[in-house]
Amino acid sequence: MTEAAKSWFLFARSFDYLGTTLFVGGLAFIALLWPDGADTARARRLIVFGWLCGFAGTVASLALNAAWVAGRPPSAAFDPSVLLPLFDAPFGRVWFARTLLWLLAVVVLADLSRRGARAARSWSWRVGAGVVALGVLRTNGMTGHALDLPGWGQAVVFVHLLVVCVWVGGLLVLLLAVLPARDREVLTAVLPRYSKLAMVSVAVLTVAGALLAWRLVGSLNSLLHTGYGQLLLLKLGLFAVLLLLGLASKTWVDRRLSVAPTTRALALSVTAEAVLAVAVLGVAAFLVTTGPGR
Repeated sequence: MTEAAKSWFLFARSFDYLGTTLFVGGLAFIALLWPDGADTARARRLIVFGWLCGFAGTVASLALNAAWVAGRPPSAAFDPSVLLPLFDAPFGRVWFARTLLWLLAVVVLADLSRRGARAARSWSWRVGAGVVALGVLRTNGMTGHALDLPGWGQAVVFVHLLVVCVWVGGLLVLLLAVLPARDREVLTAVLPRYSKLAMVSVAVLTVAGALLAWRLVGSLNSLLHTGYGQLLLLKLGLFAVLLLLGLASKTWVDRRLSVAPTTRALALSVTAEAVLAVAVLGVAAFLVTTGPGR
């Protein structure tokens, strides 16, 4: 029964990762690159979908972790006798705070829905959205392996999560909200900005990921011969392919954006990037419950 609860917990964490990435990345994309996107139904629906996945994933992860720790089946996850003792542990308290942050995010979403681009351009909305988003990211880094890291490691985890959301979440918005509209003016304005932001994100992510891998794995032997190390290698392999696809997309943007508003080749490249990015998030969810290589 414990393994069943663990499996469902991993599934819930995957939803939480996807939701956090899409919600935080979507807010960043709208605030920094495409404020007018707040007036489009596609963009707003994506951010709301991210919120739903994040909120549902957080609540389910909290309850399923309680069942897993108690050695109970998934059906007992919301049993008060199983759930309440978890609040004596750091995970329970942190993830309860995370749940409250997701509820607070409703205010941000409501204002964006009501005022659209005016909200996305206002500093009051940006500050409110930033506080909620950064709070969600910080709580994610306050559990699991991150607890064993020193202060600098906590900062690296936070930066790592932030740039993943900006890069991958922005990629999903680009794929599902910007490209389908086939608006040349929007593409010409947004694609180069996102391309530059993605380059910076990848550079920061590479450095942050290397530091975390060195701290958590510690040796080549652990990287090659432990379950954590092998999952990390899988994640790195997917990340490498993702970088190549991203480079192909950037090359297209640099060379051909001024000639045509979009092409099938670009759409296919971005789609492949998005699929691989979601796969990386899934592997990251498994890494959460796997002992570090040290």
